[in-house]
Amino acid sequence: MFSFLSYNFVLYALIIAGLIAASAALLSPFLVLNEQALIADGLAHVGFTGIIIGLLLVNEPLLISIPFVIVFSILVKYLSQNKNINGDAALGLLTAISLAIGLIIIHKSTGFNRSIETMLVGNLWTVSLTEIFFALATFILILLFVIFNYQKLVLITFDYKYAKFKKTKTNILSYSLAVLTAILITIGVKTIGTLLISSFVIFPALIGMQFKKGFKPTLIYGLISSIIGVFFGIYFADLIDIPAGSSIVLVYTLILFIFMFIKSFTKGRLK
Repeated sequence: MFSFLSYNFVLYALIIAGLIAASAALLSPFLVLNEQALIADGLAHVGFTGIIIGLLLVNEPLLISIPFVIVFSILVKYLSQNKNINGDAALGLLTAISLAIGLIIIHKSTGFNRSIETMLVGNLWTVSLTEIFFALATFILILLFVIFNYQKLVLITFDYKYAKFKKTKTNILSYSLAVLTAILITIGVKTIGTLLISSFVIFPALIGMQFKKGFKPTLIYGLISSIIGVFFGIYFADLIDIPAGSSIVLVYTLILFIFMFIKSFTKGRLK
């Protein structure tokens, strides 16, 4: 079963997918339980354009795309605080603008030679050491951010107004969370794909919530399920020759359905 790890490209895929999944699982409860899950999908579309611009300008597109998506995430946060524009509208507005720019660039550019399908669903089999370094650095940043601000993040997740009343630095934490999400999503777009990376943020919290043990167990169970999902997703992708990102998402789905079934079955037995 573990023979597939003897190939470097599979090992690289497992490492970067594991780092992205772990990072996403750490952020997942703070975004999903605060009804900000759609920010991952929106920023993924922004990341699509950022990667395109990066591919046309430099050898390592992440150097361009990460700052590009960070700026958009800050704009979304800023516009969402405007009383005349709610968060979803701000996200949808900037996402549409960014995606339109990306599609125009592809249409007009003669130097763009990447497959649109690859941009949409990603390609974990072509991961570079540079991308692994970016993913590792992002994981460390997110881990430290969550560890040192855990209680404050929980507070603003469940009661933003009370957090402000307690003089918590809500703006700094919210913007920092948005920036870290932007960095993670951008790396994910390059490897997992525009259409799939948001699932890495959404599934961990949904899976962890099935246990109903509290916030911290939700985070931990989501993290564990993410690592398991990545391992078996890549295993099956290599075994039956399907896109690795898609395979991981299907394993996530299977894990969620299994826990939902166990939860409903247990409830039925208890009654």
